[in-house]
Amino acid sequence: MRDQDWDDDSEYRSAVRRTRVMMAVALIVTLLVVGIVAVGIFGVSLFLDLVEDLGR
Repeated sequence: MRDQDWDDDSEYRSAVRRTRVMMAVALIVTLLVVGIVAVGIFGVSLFLDLVEDLGR
């Protein structure tokens, strides 16, 4: 990785802004995946409980 030679503050600010946007997107995607997994696990658990209750 090479060092950046920033010509002025606007290039630096632009790079920082892009980094923050990418981090926000990564956080949102991670939270969505965790939420989908949690809902899936809850759904399977609920389905198994329902099947067990109906089998009695």
